[in-house]
Amino acid sequence: MAGRTGRRPGPVSAPYQVGDLVRGPEALPPGDYRTPAIYEGEVVQVGSGWDGVDAANAYLWVRLPDRTERKLAIRACVLLTRGNQPAP
Repeated sequence: MAGRTGRRPGPVSAPYQVGDLVRGPEALPPGDYRTPAIYEGEVVQVGSGWDGVDAANAYLWVRLPDRTERKLAIRACVLLTRGNQPAP
């Protein structure tokens, strides 16, 4: 799993936190075999499943530059820094 750990207090940590800048594929529903679109944006919510039985289906919500939101698959996301973000 890409990302960071140890960000939250307690025994288990989510790989990302609200405000992180990430790039990754859209989280498609089970059985949907389309090629997922790749998006990048700011994390606005860490969804369920990032630790435990649902880890393969874990997701996070990101806000895109156009202010819409997309659900991304955590397992394939990468953390971006403000410096490695493409120019608008």
